[in-house]
Amino acid sequence: MSRIGDEMRELARTAFPMGVAVDCESATAAAEKTAELLADNIPLLFNATFVHDGLEAQCDILAVHHNKETNEKTVDLFEIKIGTKVKHRYVNDLALQAIVLEQCGLKLKSAYLLHINPGYAHVAGEDFPPMQLLRSANVTAKVQKQIPNVTRRLKQLRLTIANDSAPELPMGTFCKSPFPCPHSVRCQKDSPTLPLHQLPDLTRAQEIEMQKDGIGELMGLDGEREGLTFRQRRTLTCMQQQERITESFVAEELHACERPLHFIAIAAVTEPLPRFDQQRPWQTTPYAWAAKTIHEDGREESTSWAMVDRSDPRAQFVKTLSRHTEIGGTMLCWRSEAIRDMRTMLDSVPDGKSSVRALLGFEHVDMMQLLEAGVFDPELLSYSDFRTVISALLDDRSGDKLKALDANYRYEALQKARTPRVRAATREKISADIQEALIWQAHRLADLFALFTPAGSEPVKTDDIED
Repeated sequence: MSRIGDEMRELARTAFPMGVAVDCESATAAAEKTAELLADNIPLLFNATFVHDGLEAQCDILAVHHNKETNEKTVDLFEIKIGTKVKHRYVNDLALQAIVLEQCGLKLKSAYLLHINPGYAHVAGEDFPPMQLLRSANVTAKVQKQIPNVTRRLKQLRLTIANDSAPELPMGTFCKSPFPCPHSVRCQKDSPTLPLHQLPDLTRAQEIEMQKDGIGELMGLDGEREGLTFRQRRTLTCMQQQERITESFVAEELHACERPLHFIAIAAVTEPLPRFDQQRPWQTTPYAWAAKTIHEDGREESTSWAMVDRSDPRAQFVKTLSRHTEIGGTMLCWRSEAIRDMRTMLDSVPDGKSSVRALLGFEHVDMMQLLEAGVFDPELLSYSDFRTVISALLDDRSGDKLKALDANYRYEALQKARTPRVRAATREKISADIQEALIWQAHRLADLFALFTPAGSEPVKTDDIED
């Protein structure tokens, strides 16, 4: 995302042609350079940096107004974000900048958030027009309202830093929200084997109450405690009994799937800036799929497809997948976002509209959602990583050697494959690696299906039970 952020800043700067960039290696040097430029009454600065009393602020774009009569300087702040909405943390970011600027003798006049316009439709082959891609939101009032709150939080942070006992606090939900803490790995070394924050669906309010009661790990939590969700109670029961618990509805839903069964794995990328014609910001681009199909007569079929060059893969993706599944049946996948996100291609891929509609209308089962709701295993507290799930439920670690199962690895490989001068052999190797990983995932989905619908079994439905 840092690359996209840099590109966004460069685009935004083109709308302010008179700006002077503050490019220094250290914050101290950048602050000194900023002070020099302000003393010379330079009206527009990029990356203006201010340091005061342990606080540091770097402003994406700073417009300075100098009142010669009073010698007072007021500023317009412009913050550049790759999101499509005005978020609370963006406002807090600007409020912090305003606090540091005021401490450095500059008064905030107005604050603006430059973010991506979600309605922008790209024209392939053309540069991004800044005035169409970016939307300016005047958030001055919101920033002013947040300044007292941010000031209070800064005071609390200073007290925490000065408190020698602060590092002894247990890990919690705050370690993952709004973003994962970079020090989590270090802190985990001193955490219990099963810390409280690993309880599924744990809210901050629940966590605080449990910590007040001296509960710091899962095994110390009473499964009958008031306020626990069904998933939390089932998780605690399976952990305490050290036995897998499978709800009856899992087998019922899987048995109800219409044949043939298509176990589908999809590789897709979501980027803030659109690449292809009529694509909008943050729209998902699927570029590879693999399927294992089990026909009604028991015959099995495995196939895959990928396009990893610089061309638009969307139309071919939906056409090839639609052609493979046109015999009907049920699609079973791990996370169904990739299927639901195809709806965005109805307007942006006119040649594939019929295929998109066919795929959207296809019966599908999100196996991650189903198993997360109905299968509780003492070795599995989270279903976020597919390889971990397969290892726990199937005792299969064959996926450990497949690097392309990792979404971040696939993203980097895809960027490399799209490089203009990359060798054809390198691109083919990347395509083969991605397809191998997706084929593995499709086959493991079929194995999970078989695990929870053993041959000859028919689940007992509630309406078949006599009173």
